[in-house]
Amino acid sequence: MGGRTWLTLALGVTLAVFLAGCSNSTSTSPSGAGLAPVSMTIHDTPPTGVSILSFEIHITGASLQPSGSGQAVSLMSAPDEIELEHLQTSSALLGSTNVPAGTYSSLTVTFANPQITILNDTGSTLTVGGTSCANGQVCELQPALNQASVTVGSSPLFPLTLSATSGVTLQLDFNINSSVQSDLSVTPTVTVSSANSSMQNGSDGQEDMELVGVVGTVDTSNQSFTLQTGLNNQTDTILTTSNTEFGFAEAGCAANNFGCLAPGQVVKVEAQMANGQLTATEVDPVALPNTAAVMGMVVSVNATQNQFEMVLNDIQDSQDSATLGLGLPVMVTVSSGATFNLGVGGINLPSGLTFAGFANLMVGQEVSAAVSGLSTSNGSVTMNTSQVTLEASELSGTIQSVDSGNGTFVLTNLSPLFTANGITQILVQTDGNTQFEDVAGLSSLSTTQNVSVSGALLENGTSSAELLATAVRLRLDN
Repeated sequence: MGGRTWLTLALGVTLAVFLAGCSNSTSTSPSGAGLAPVSMTIHDTPPTGVSILSFEIHITGASLQPSGSGQAVSLMSAPDEIELEHLQTSSALLGSTNVPAGTYSSLTVTFANPQITILNDTGSTLTVGGTSCANGQVCELQPALNQASVTVGSSPLFPLTLSATSGVTLQLDFNINSSVQSDLSVTPTVTVSSANSSMQNGSDGQEDMELVGVVGTVDTSNQSFTLQTGLNNQTDTILTTSNTEFGFAEAGCAANNFGCLAPGQVVKVEAQMANGQLTATEVDPVALPNTAAVMGMVVSVNATQNQFEMVLNDIQDSQDSATLGLGLPVMVTVSSGATFNLGVGGINLPSGLTFAGFANLMVGQEVSAAVSGLSTSNGSVTMNTSQVTLEASELSGTIQSVDSGNGTFVLTNLSPLFTANGITQILVQTDGNTQFEDVAGLSSLSTTQNVSVSGALLENGTSSAELLATAVRLRLDN
């Protein structure tokens, strides 16, 4: 198989099982005095070989085993489906609850139904689970799950003592490189640690989580709103503050503040959890009110047909839920007069970079698209859209050079998705708002280090691209 491909749970996919107790939680865990706040996040280390465009898996359970003879304490109220590829530097909230204070000896996590979408660049046909994938094709596969559960109980984390005044964030690292076998079957390999603050610069030390959903009620009295996420139908209350950034200017709301929020609107929220309450650091529109939308990675562009292919990683479309699914490749036809917006808040495009039309689309970009028509033929799905929004892309590679004076570094050893399309390097631009995780800052980065980055990905020449970074994470597998 070819060069190294960085899949992604790189993330802090916050498997936030934020065991800190939200008022809207549906958990049935015990409540009352003597409860300890706990949260759980998941990160990854990616595999070699084919380009993995999407990695979806069901988290069917997570439980802490008390020391001694006590009964295991569940950290999840229900199984959840999660797509991990697009969360290399951020997190995705799964739920919240409380756990009894006490000492715990181990954590057990159970999995089911892995599904991967790949770009086969091996030079030959691959067959997985009875499905053949020709060379050069994007294919959705259902690999075998060789092991359904993983138990971690080693030091230095365990035994873990929790009290009502000493909560903990459990950070689960899902090692894709070890988990995905040479036949693309999955044997989950995880480690778990206590996630103390690892964020630097534009962060207050808390881990950001990403939520995408439909706005419910909007409460102007305390500047909060409810959000129903599309994958697990969980409803969360989100607070905003004077520091919350809004990205509504390009969507036609000049005020660009809390007043732009409307019930039925699909938005992407970056939030932090504190004392059981989610507070938004950033809110960006994905689609107009009462408009279905999908999000995903661009994997091919056909300018002649005014189409691009995307692999879905989030769906806000209940009407077409039977047709659409995570990891599904969808061909998108862009309608005449379609609007193109920048959905990455806090970024000002420098001269020469733009996202204003079809010509600015490129592979590797994360975009959202409003669904204005959907059809299927011979197993392939095609949709129409009149609105495309550039979201934050998540990608990984190796640092070739660092220019601290200009706040930039060059990323190479890219996924074959890029190199197969003539993109051999990406210039990463940082600024004072860029968050750095597991590294002090740009001056602490050096050549040959592996990093994951997030931000607005834009064309910048025929053999390169530029990413305006909102986050940089040093890979701990360096």
